[in-house]
Amino acid sequence: MVRNYIKRETAAFFGVDPMQEEAQRARWVDRRKRLATRRYGDLKDEYAIAPSLPSTPVTPVTPYAMQSRLARPDVLPQSGTQDVTDAARWEEPPVRRKESVAKMTFSGVAYVVSRLARQRAREPTLSRTLSRSIQPAAQSESATPSVRYRAQSPTLCSVQEPFFDVLTRDSRDLGDGGGAAAPSGELSHLLDSSAAASAPAPAAAAMQQRMGVGDAVDSNQSMPYHFQHRDRQPKWARQNTFSSGDSSSREVGMSRIGNSFLERAFDNSDRRQYGMGVVGKLFGRSLKRSVARQPRVREQLEDIEDHRPYFTYWVTTVQILILFISIACYGFGTIGFNLNQRSGLVLTTSLSLKQVDYSEPANFWIGPRAADLIHLGAKFAPCMRKDIKILKEIDESRLKERNTACCIRNDESGCVQSSRSDCSVLPRGTRSPYTIETWKKWSNGNVGPGGRISGSVCGLDPKYCEAPASIAPYEWPDDITKWPICRKTNSRGSPQRRFQYKDKAAEHMVCEVIGHPCCIGIHGSCEITTKEYCDFVRGYFHEEASLCSQVSCLDDVCGMIPFLSPEIPDQFYRLWTSLFLHAGLFHLVITIVIQYFLMRDLEKLTGAFRIGVIYMGSGVAGNLASAIFVPYRAEVGPAGAQFGLLACLIVEVLNVWPMLKRPGHAMLRLLGITLFLFVLGLVPWIDNYAHLFGFIFGFLLSYALLPYVSFGTYDRQRKIALIWVCLLSCLFLFAALFALFYVIPVYDCEICTYFNCLPLTRDFCAEQNINLKRDDGLV
Repeated sequence: MVRNYIKRETAAFFGVDPMQEEAQRARWVDRRKRLATRRYGDLKDEYAIAPSLPSTPVTPVTPYAMQSRLARPDVLPQSGTQDVTDAARWEEPPVRRKESVAKMTFSGVAYVVSRLARQRAREPTLSRTLSRSIQPAAQSESATPSVRYRAQSPTLCSVQEPFFDVLTRDSRDLGDGGGAAAPSGELSHLLDSSAAASAPAPAAAAMQQRMGVGDAVDSNQSMPYHFQHRDRQPKWARQNTFSSGDSSSREVGMSRIGNSFLERAFDNSDRRQYGMGVVGKLFGRSLKRSVARQPRVREQLEDIEDHRPYFTYWVTTVQILILFISIACYGFGTIGFNLNQRSGLVLTTSLSLKQVDYSEPANFWIGPRAADLIHLGAKFAPCMRKDIKILKEIDESRLKERNTACCIRNDESGCVQSSRSDCSVLPRGTRSPYTIETWKKWSNGNVGPGGRISGSVCGLDPKYCEAPASIAPYEWPDDITKWPICRKTNSRGSPQRRFQYKDKAAEHMVCEVIGHPCCIGIHGSCEITTKEYCDFVRGYFHEEASLCSQVSCLDDVCGMIPFLSPEIPDQFYRLWTSLFLHAGLFHLVITIVIQYFLMRDLEKLTGAFRIGVIYMGSGVAGNLASAIFVPYRAEVGPAGAQFGLLACLIVEVLNVWPMLKRPGHAMLRLLGITLFLFVLGLVPWIDNYAHLFGFIFGFLLSYALLPYVSFGTYDRQRKIALIWVCLLSCLFLFAALFALFYVIPVYDCEICTYFNCLPLTRDFCAEQNINLKRDDGLV
């Protein structure tokens, strides 16, 4: 059973179910006509949308329903008739325009807030306690005398609403023939007086005639209160339960819903007009002339069979929220087109001020820096796989770090881990061999504790570390690049006891360390420096570590979820997360415009699931191709997904080609937009590889997922073959891209960069890394 259900639902999803093919195809043809009318122009006369709605059986209409229809401006007259009577208008089914998702959301939130506010401010009163829409089943003994009766016969109750302010009674139904006991006492007198006081008006008789209930309603029956002239009744009669002012009768209950409340409920004067949403009202949007010319197109465009664009609004809302949260957390980067130069005097490990200059690319989109976008989840290949070039740089830096040692200043002002060339510093203006620093390095002639020759390390030694302790079989190796971070040092190695030891072997443990690892740039280069210098170049400072080999700079640069192994980047999910990120406000505006005017209409045709698969599949495939050919550039935004939407529109033009009056114009317009965006992708801020492969995947997925789309006359077997070909082509192409990214990686393709950016100037296609320029002159 489960197998048959899955098979049947899958066939219905792809549009190849023979049992439902005709009905589904008719609905899809209508949706495609509406999409074509909105986006591609007029249809041919033989394919024009039907000028009339299907007829439905006429059902009795209640007076309040008739009044609500009369107040509805969206109920249009029947086509081909200029003078439509009230009866014909009541018989015609109303064409209701579906509310927008945004309006539904705001209305729901406003309703919940208003109800909560009323609940808090509401105080129980007698009138509210006794207010009811219908007669209670029974009354307590402490209240007024209990009266059990049936106010109306079943025939009369089918027409007479329970919300009328005037109780009526049919003598025939309330007698013995009605099967209900007649009321007695005060209530019987009240009913008789009320029925005698209100005689039926000619309009009431005509209304009863149209409703087909003239026989059921007696001539002595009064019209509902809502259809009477309110100015003829006193204020207390409109507010209380009965038209009579008897206090005892009002205590029985059976209070009716207030007339002002009903008027507010049926008032739709502020109803959203066709084609005028929030954005339309703001910019004075109007209907397209080509749409308005066709009869009944306004109703057909918003037919109940169209899907709601939930996915479009959801993904756009998420993208907006993420960008504003990103700006709130990281701020704006430098705005411009060229490299941003920055310089200043910074305190370095030599305890002197030095002039430090560095440059990084500006952000044209008015948003965060490239390093911040990587930290948020941008597409960046070094965070997704092991990069040979970056691993080679890390290995070279560790090889140099093995030959470093603790450089201790002779004036006891501090120490820093450095090479010999950086430690032997002469005082300014002297050529004396006397140095102000001592480089404490173990060697064959000067063996360290435990016979080690690697080190020393400022503030780190296995002999003085308690956690993790160097105890067999977990002894620290004679290689400082493999030493862990010491989380707890014993008291012998603390600076407070530095003067109690005359052993020179402990000098590197009691000196004040003035330099720690700092991760700089988007490639994760590490340098032992001061916190002031690290903050100036916007790096990641590790005060708990002593060596660069103890930190993973790529982990700091990439952010998000830490790597499972510090040496192996594994953030493959960046292909998905980058679709929700944007480089800035200008970038976000472009995305909103494209998704509102293209994706929203496509989702009305295809539904949320189909458009979601096309959107996400095209975006992920485009980002994967971009990570292969442009690995060292951080890219964000749904560029590939948007080109997948363009491909879907082109597929739809091919599908409705016989229906359009000018199909060539629609195709040339779409191809012109696509070509313009490809040319625009040659600037450094737009990813052309995401455009290209997103377009290819969008084209294939559209042919596979959209029902009744084929290269020729539709045929079920040909459609099944087309679905398999397109899906297998997508899987094969994605597997090929995956292999190029992981199995046979492309690290540096200089020719490939020209398709993504043309170097019009020297710095036009500059990389996003930080370039440092330092002046070693003392200040």
